[in-house]
Amino acid sequence: MKNLGKYIAFCNKFKNYNLTKLKFKSLNERYNYFYRNFYNINQDNIYRASFIIFLSSFSLIALLSLILVELNPLVVILYSVILSLALSYKFNTILYHEINKRESEINALLYLIKLDFSLIYNTLKKNSDYCISFIKLIKNYKIPISNDFNNILKRIHEGSTPEDELLKTITPSKDFNRYLKNLIVNHFDFRAEFNEFKENTLQKNYKIFLREVQSKISIIFFIGTFFPIGLCFLILFQLINLIILILLIPFYLYFLNFLSSKFVHKNTYLIGFINNNSNVEKKKFNEFLLFLESFAMNLKNNISPEKSFLKSYIQNKNEYVILKQTLKNQLTRLLNFNCSFRDMIQFFKLELKSVRYNLILDAIEKFVDENAKLSSEKIIDIINLVYKHQKLEKKLNIIIKGEKFKIFFFIFLLPILIGAISGMFPFFVLMTRNINSITPTISIGFNNLINYYYIIMLSFVFVSSISITSNNFLNIIQYQNKSLIIVICNLIFLLTFLSSFINTINII
Repeated sequence: MKNLGKYIAFCNKFKNYNLTKLKFKSLNERYNYFYRNFYNINQDNIYRASFIIFLSSFSLIALLSLILVELNPLVVILYSVILSLALSYKFNTILYHEINKRESEINALLYLIKLDFSLIYNTLKKNSDYCISFIKLIKNYKIPISNDFNNILKRIHEGSTPEDELLKTITPSKDFNRYLKNLIVNHFDFRAEFNEFKENTLQKNYKIFLREVQSKISIIFFIGTFFPIGLCFLILFQLINLIILILLIPFYLYFLNFLSSKFVHKNTYLIGFINNNSNVEKKKFNEFLLFLESFAMNLKNNISPEKSFLKSYIQNKNEYVILKQTLKNQLTRLLNFNCSFRDMIQFFKLELKSVRYNLILDAIEKFVDENAKLSSEKIIDIINLVYKHQKLEKKLNIIIKGEKFKIFFFIFLLPILIGAISGMFPFFVLMTRNINSITPTISIGFNNLINYYYIIMLSFVFVSSISITSNNFLNIIQYQNKSLIIVICNLIFLLTFLSSFINTINII
């Protein structure tokens, strides 16, 4: 994470102060170990700094609210405390989430590491030092612990024992720690631990996420629907001024996007999961998997990687649509002897422009370098892993499709409700001005009570809130033509608003 050093330095400033500790999470010994040894910080320092953040944010929010908003002081204190606690919680858990992120990054590549080491195990001679080979393998991977293994290798060159160094190693990933421990206990015989069907933490967490996703979508529906409606009543009863009203729009946009990213569009780190759910991206990835499967089969027949690449393209030439030109570019480089197979893979990664493809191609590049023929089985193992991830993705898509009717119902109901309620603005103006009798004279002078500039700004706020809600809801179901639906919703609002507004004025 960027600026993590500044975050730790800020928290450590309060280590000698006797401040109240604002504690949100009870950390186990594993997290305390990482806090102390990896980041050189005590959790109590973070709790003290969180209290400072709470006090500062509460003072600022409450002061600005009392100046800008005419609300009951108790209401101001209540939402100031809630917002301050939310900010403090976010601050408090920065390091906690950083460790979890590192764990996910390691777990995402753990399966590929297992495949890679199994291939090394089969290609090395029986008297080889598997321990050193494993350390070098992890050092060359682009994962958070690679630098730690590089330091281990340096200490081994200075006289340390490889096994002793690895026994002292604890990483953020429980799965990796378990795998490493089993390798050491079994003298680096990968067969004692490796199980291609074993479910890792990432897959277990994703299954938990699938069970919770419906409830989380319902929470987004509730907030996305009732926030604009609640805003209507705050405006109608003149409990909020125009400045705060406009400032609430970016806050609402951020809050809904934050909930969606946490609840629905969560980064799973599963290499077979396509986050944007684009049909084009799906087709491209499936073409890539088809090519890899054919490439693995050709390698199995003891054909060179270059010829396997060419044959794989020819065998399924008609199946490639999106990847056709990209594959042809790589073949041109190979056939013209412009680059080696390794160089061609690098160009292939640059053209595909995706972390998912890069991870797979990096692994294939290493497999082919170690043993081209044996690598065919490992490539098939990667494809099977991707298929398992795609099955999980399909389950999510089924759940989301089940929410489609509910989403469209709320999207078209919301502008009707907001338009009807906000259109009664003149009636509520009269109520708040204590006008008890409506006479022709008052009706003639009613235009003086209405600030039409204010009405235009209110319409802008409601159009913005409807657009944000509609866009967010449509993102959940991955709807492609969002602009059209958003325009229709805003037209419905404007027509309902004008109809309600004119009818209210006529009645008055």
